[in-house]
Amino acid sequence: MAGIELVVVGLISGTSADGIDGVVARLPATPSIESARSLTHHHVPLDGMRRSAIFKAFDTARSTADVVCRLNFDVGEWFAEAALSTIDAAGLRPDQVDVIASHGQTIYHDPPSGPGVQGSTLQVGEPAVIAERTGVTTVADFRVRDMAAGGHGAPLVSFLDDVLFRPDAGTRVLLNLGGIGNVTLLPPSRLGDTVARVACDTGPSNMVLDWIVEHLSGGSARFDRDGEMALRGTVDPGWLAHLMDDDYFRAAAPKTTGRERYGAEFASRVLAEGRARGLGTDDIVATVTALTAATVADCILANVPSDHPLSEVVAGGGGARNPAIMRELRHRLPGVTISTVDDYGVPSQAKEALLFAMLGNAAIRGMPNTVPSSTGARHATVMGKIVPGANYARLMARLYR
Repeated sequence: MAGIELVVVGLISGTSADGIDGVVARLPATPSIESARSLTHHHVPLDGMRRSAIFKAFDTARSTADVVCRLNFDVGEWFAEAALSTIDAAGLRPDQVDVIASHGQTIYHDPPSGPGVQGSTLQVGEPAVIAERTGVTTVADFRVRDMAAGGHGAPLVSFLDDVLFRPDAGTRVLLNLGGIGNVTLLPPSRLGDTVARVACDTGPSNMVLDWIVEHLSGGSARFDRDGEMALRGTVDPGWLAHLMDDDYFRAAAPKTTGRERYGAEFASRVLAEGRARGLGTDDIVATVTALTAATVADCILANVPSDHPLSEVVAGGGGARNPAIMRELRHRLPGVTISTVDDYGVPSQAKEALLFAMLGNAAIRGMPNTVPSSTGARHATVMGKIVPGANYARLMARLYR
């Protein structure tokens, strides 16, 4: 089984719910950065009606059981469509794909609030629909197994980071700037598992920034393209210090957060504060952009071990393509190499979809696919629920002959 390469589709819609990212990758049992470079990335935007349906479910006052039930199947249909178009973009047919691995769409995430407190999480995007529409065995609903083992169910990207990016010396930090920012601190590979790989969510990233830009622009812009607004603006240091006065930012790792804390209500309050201070549009965006970089930098510096100093930060996700965020990071982490996963041959926007391809690849082989020191779980687990597709018997025969 170890020598068998599988063709795996990875799918995710993130906290911003702006679209479904898909990849097709050919993965051995233990992928390398070279095998990750083989991927095909494909993005499927979600139109206004579909986004509205998702955002209705985010609203706990409106997301009744019937709404979530219907959405679970609808999102399953959308993910099946995205899987088929991603497969087509890779020049393949569905019968040439071994596994589809789908994160789905997170609707609610409630991490454990203390030792012995059970967290919970809910992702929609019914995998049975995906398997039925595509004929491909589908693995989905990953986070819940880690949470059942006492973890936060996040940041799961620490698995990809640990497999593909362990450094030879020093501490390398993998930064993902999606709707929420998260980091994985990787010690030198020669230390093996003797040193914990710390990981956590840093706080709001694109989710709050995009919400504010969309409202400031009257809906004409959904994000600050190329960081143009932030680069024109000036950071208000007093307001930034006020925004940084947040219990979550001071909390120790492992920790996770999401829309429940830094969603529309938080973004609305931040925008109102900026306007009350008499700040112009660009200055508001510049300060909120600086908030993302400041929370990331503070989290990194608080967790880097003194005996393995910080050598590099490798950024991925949509925010890695925002020059204003990257400039702020370089300012706050002087002397540290700041690169992107693109520099290693992996498209920034494809990283999270590649993660789920890797999670599904491990799950179908029965291999643990978590880093418990990163999620806070009691032990490593095999995450993912398997829904057999039309190819299931053939796939099992290949893996276990």
